[in-house]
Amino acid sequence: MSIEGEKHAAELAKLEQRRKELEDALQRLARDEAEAQEVAELAQEVEQLEQLVETTRAAANMGKTMNHNDVKKAARSNREAAETALDDMAKSMQAEDETFEKAYGRALDTAIGIQLMKTRDDAQELERNGVTSMDVAEAHNLLRVGN
Repeated sequence: MSIEGEKHAAELAKLEQRRKELEDALQRLARDEAEAQEVAELAQEVEQLEQLVETTRAAANMGKTMNHNDVKKAARSNREAAETALDDMAKSMQAEDETFEKAYGRALDTAIGIQLMKTRDDAQELERNGVTSMDVAEAHNLLRVGN
C-alpha cells in the first residue's frame, strides 16, 4: 500500500474509533436521561405524598376541635387533593402515544397510587359518613382483642 493509502487507512481507523466512542457516549446519555427522568418522577411522587401527609396531619389536628361540617369540608379537600395527585402522577407517567386512561391505570398500580386511592376512598367515606379503612382496622383490632 502506498504512503497515501496508509494515511487514509489510518484516518479511517481513527474515524471508526471515534464513531464507536460517540455511539457508546450516546448509549450512556440515553441511560442517564432515562434514570434522570425516573428520579424526577419519583421526586414528584414523594412531593405529592408529603403534601398528602401534611394535609392529613392538619386534618387530624383539626379533628380535635372540628364540628361535623368542618370534617366534611376537610374530607372533601383531602379527596380532591388525592384525585389531583393521581391525575398529576398519571400525566407525568404518560408515554408519548399512550392514552391518559392507560397511564392512570399504571399510576394506580404503583405503591403511591395505591396509597393515594386509599386516601381518596377514605376521604370520600368521611364526606358521606361512611365506613373508612381506619374504621375497618379498628373493628379488626376489637375482634382480635375480644377473642
